[in-house]
Amino acid sequence: MTVPQPAVAWEPSSPGAFTRAIRLGEWIGEPVTPLFESWLLSTMEERLHARLEDWIGQHAPRPYHVVVNGWYFYSVNFLSAAALVRSLPHVLWRLVRDPRRVAGLIPPLLRHSVPVFEREWRDDLLPRYRAAVTAAEGRVEAMPAQDLPPLIDELADLAGDYFGSIAALTGAAYKMEINVARFTRRHLADALGGRHLPLLAGLERPTGPGGHAVASLDWWHPLPSAGTAVAAPVADHSRLVQARQAAEGAAFGALGSSPRRLRAFRRLLADAQRLVVVREEQVRDLTLAWPAMRRAVLRIGETLVEHGVLAKADDVFFLTRAEALDALDGRPSAVDVAARRAMRQEQARLVPPLLVGRSSLMLRKAWDAFPRLLGAVASDTALVSGAPASGGRATGCVRVIRGQAEFDDLQAGEILVAPLTAPAWTPLFARAAAVVTDGGSAASHASIIAREYGIPAVVGCGDATARLQTGMRVTVDGSTGNVEPA
Repeated sequence: MTVPQPAVAWEPSSPGAFTRAIRLGEWIGEPVTPLFESWLLSTMEERLHARLEDWIGQHAPRPYHVVVNGWYFYSVNFLSAAALVRSLPHVLWRLVRDPRRVAGLIPPLLRHSVPVFEREWRDDLLPRYRAAVTAAEGRVEAMPAQDLPPLIDELADLAGDYFGSIAALTGAAYKMEINVARFTRRHLADALGGRHLPLLAGLERPTGPGGHAVASLDWWHPLPSAGTAVAAPVADHSRLVQARQAAEGAAFGALGSSPRRLRAFRRLLADAQRLVVVREEQVRDLTLAWPAMRRAVLRIGETLVEHGVLAKADDVFFLTRAEALDALDGRPSAVDVAARRAMRQEQARLVPPLLVGRSSLMLRKAWDAFPRLLGAVASDTALVSGAPASGGRATGCVRVIRGQAEFDDLQAGEILVAPLTAPAWTPLFARAAAVVTDGGSAASHASIIAREYGIPAVVGCGDATARLQTGMRVTVDGSTGNVEPA
């Protein structure tokens, strides 16, 4: 039974199509706070698109995002015909200058771009990011509050550069997975039942989130305690490794009569498996700067409390960047923080669509086809459906978890249903029998971590948190992408 939702319109303020299912949208599972949206989020988007333009010549039309009923939607208008035509000369120019980077746009050539972006990330960006964060952590408490905004800007710029690297490097993981899924359906239907998911599990045991792990990118959320032990038991993970190796052996044996096809598959599989591991390694450090940035923002809030502008320090998250900086400079404006908090609380009850606005027929067809590319099977009896993300079946009672304050509610053996998951959610996978999310893709946190815990997962369902209620008994089929009544 579907939970009734408040009657609201989901009309974006700008023309085109916008989604919360890709890139930064995969990290944001609730309404955004004004300071995050106008400062950190917007800065990260600016840097992301600057990097993509520099690397591959992609020109994305503005705005890069819209906020509808408090929820963030990322622009997919860079895929429109007009935007593609505008970008084409720049892409061709960069293809001549740096063909290996631009190869990442073409799935069959993707493997040639990965070493370039990985080397740049490991040798340059990650060391610079770590050094800047370390320096900021040593200064954030001693600096005058008026000097903190440039420090936040520096870290936000680097976080945006880092996310650009994720988009270019391990954001390619979903393209690789589609290639593996397509090959498996075409050539390994008998050996593996056409299912590719066992080939991409049992690659690396999950580790506990660090002190900078986040439940959502919005810096309003407190950060979890460091070092929570969540690693899968060795014996359990060993069984996943053995299952993967058995699937690999069956696939290689089935392709033995065609040496050329076997070589192509070995290369494709090795590339896809490596990207899965690299993605988790890279994503783990995206939020290194969050503790320092959050502390800097709170110090600004504390200063505004001292000046009588705010009632408490974390009210600052409900100002815009311009309002916060003006207040810090002694020019406060009248802002009803309590009303903004209350509005966000109301908006958090909504379950927004994955896509808003007007999309082209080509984009709509590609959007609808995506789950099928990963092996989704249509079901007339499913309560919700999405992309198959981690194989297997599990039956249990639903537990809807919308945020960090509800983490302790999840009981062992329950079906975790959430808007999305991020690194701070990882401990819940040790208790859950399966995972179902509103957003996410084959390369999202929920998909990869569920595989390493050996539990089924279905992602990108759109409105699972509305259709599935706590206490309902369901069966999650992570191989077909369906959640059925049990």
